[in-house]
Amino acid sequence: MRAERISLCMIVKDEEELLPHCLASVQGAVDEIIVVDTGSSDRSAEIAQQYGAVVVRVEWCEDFAAARNAGLERASGDWILFLDADEALDRVAREQIRSWTSVSGCDGLFLNIHNYTGTGQQGVTVNPVLRLFRNAPEHRFEGRIHEQIAAAICRRNPEAAFHVTDMVIHHYGYQTAIVERKDKVNRNVRLLQQAVEEEPDQPFHHYNLGVEYLRVGEAERALETFGVARMGIDPAVTSYAHLLFKYEIRCLQHLNRWQEALDRIDAALELFPEYTDLMHHRGVCADALGDADRAELSLREAVRMGPPPPIYHTEEGIGTYQTWYTLGRLLEGRADLEGAVDAYVEAVRAKSSLLPPLYRIFRIMRVSGQEHQIPELVRERFALSSEEAAHKVLGILEQSRCYDVALQLLSGISSQPSAEMRERLSVAEAMLQIQQGRWNKARLKLEPVQRKKGLLAISSARWLERLEWIEGKKANGDDPLTLWLKRSSQVGEGTNEESAVQTGRTVGLRATKKKDMDSSIDGTVAGTEYDGWQALGLMMEGCVQSGRWKELHSLIQMCRQQLAGEGLSVEQSVRVGEKEKEMEGKKENGKVSDIESFPGASDTLTGTSWLVKGLVSAADHHLEVFAQHADGQRHRCWPIVQHIRLELPGADGFEI
Repeated sequence: MRAERISLCMIVKDEEELLPHCLASVQGAVDEIIVVDTGSSDRSAEIAQQYGAVVVRVEWCEDFAAARNAGLERASGDWILFLDADEALDRVAREQIRSWTSVSGCDGLFLNIHNYTGTGQQGVTVNPVLRLFRNAPEHRFEGRIHEQIAAAICRRNPEAAFHVTDMVIHHYGYQTAIVERKDKVNRNVRLLQQAVEEEPDQPFHHYNLGVEYLRVGEAERALETFGVARMGIDPAVTSYAHLLFKYEIRCLQHLNRWQEALDRIDAALELFPEYTDLMHHRGVCADALGDADRAELSLREAVRMGPPPPIYHTEEGIGTYQTWYTLGRLLEGRADLEGAVDAYVEAVRAKSSLLPPLYRIFRIMRVSGQEHQIPELVRERFALSSEEAAHKVLGILEQSRCYDVALQLLSGISSQPSAEMRERLSVAEAMLQIQQGRWNKARLKLEPVQRKKGLLAISSARWLERLEWIEGKKANGDDPLTLWLKRSSQVGEGTNEESAVQTGRTVGLRATKKKDMDSSIDGTVAGTEYDGWQALGLMMEGCVQSGRWKELHSLIQMCRQQLAGEGLSVEQSVRVGEKEKEMEGKKENGKVSDIESFPGASDTLTGTSWLVKGLVSAADHHLEVFAQHADGQRHRCWPIVQHIRLELPGADGFEI
């Protein structure tokens, strides 16, 4: 029996950046590649030919179906797989696709499109789409945009059968950078508006136009357009009806019309009782309306249901980690902190790479006085199977200000560390000690690293300088931040600013890359250099931890002046010892060249972020003090204070 052949059919225009990844993903999975080029001015055609494709050049006529069909005319395979250049066939699908076509008695197969949006780090939406179908002369695409093939297949064979597979296609085309570069939304809106004019009674055009309006935040316009589409369909037989309802609900949520959204959900659940997304959103709407009991019941029901059947469009994590996390936030708001921690743990167990629940768990346990139980929780509920996982947890503990717990776990991070790793771990421990104001212990860890002249010797020496400055001693060296601090504090004396900044100073350290919110433990172990604003922010954290409020106030003033452009000039801040000679050669027309006062000084966004962190840390500390009576008993306002402390801005693991 002859093996059935598969033809990949594509249309492209100026896709040289994404096309190689797409074509590489189908190697060995298809027998021929037909690429319709609609007018590329780049190397798209050449790249396609390098992968063995037959390139068909056609003039673009504002009609995707026509371009698709030009490729079908040249395809000789028994099956047609169609992809776009911004897509890639999953590795497992590449291995399975021939098995599906060889044993399937169907006319078409659905594959799951995993759509990555935003920066690609926000999770995915999952949409089953007919992407693999039998090749026949009657099977031709229809529709100017969002072209369809199912109608033609069913006309040829009214008894046509389709099957939903578990094969995956990764779609990157709606990531922000790609959408902006290709102006996809404006193109889609233009073509869909044209399609609506040509076929005003076709609800699918109205539905797709509503999707584009919603994509750009025009919720009112999208809702109106979805309403037109809904009036023209029979929900019982329309494949996209469930998604149409969900998009209407999202519009109503966006418009804060929560009761209408809840009513629409209840109506939709009558039609689609297995659609977990609706149950999840019912919990969100009930919570927004203040009905916490109904919200909790709905979210727990969504978890019980789990992910919806594969025929439904869904978001990754609905019925699992995303729903558990939403439930955790709900329970946290109800002051059920134990229940919230349990929900967050389940979220992490459902997706081990998920960071926000870990941040919430550690913050809750710290704020509720259960920080000492964190090591046991980590051992019992999480599997730290690698050094990378341990580094991640340590970094989250540090950002959650659980310093003692981080120190406990740090000792077991590597069973047989190399000499270089031992130095990195020593620096990591020093950073944690510094953040708690334990200067002598930090010095004992940093000084050996400096003496060994290894990779971290320079950064260790710079932080030893800062410790000298903190303690009011004479700091000699070339650390730019220390030079700036010395000069700033001296000028501050002359302007009647807080002189206490010169003595008894406390500093914290967090080793993260500029504009990068990864953990400091991770950064320290990786040998990351420190940014000035990060160091200043952690100095404020150190002041809070050791109760140096005058010093904290002085640092806040210095940072504020720098951000407002009122700080010392570069010349003032660096003209110390040899720095004066160094700067002489960098003057132009009597002015100093554009050199930062300290590393990262010009980045006001990062500076503002770290200044806010210092202020939040101070507020957090004072609330903690307020929550305690002198005899150690909890203040009667303790639950309210605890809630306020949990809601203070802080690291949460979400991408910035």
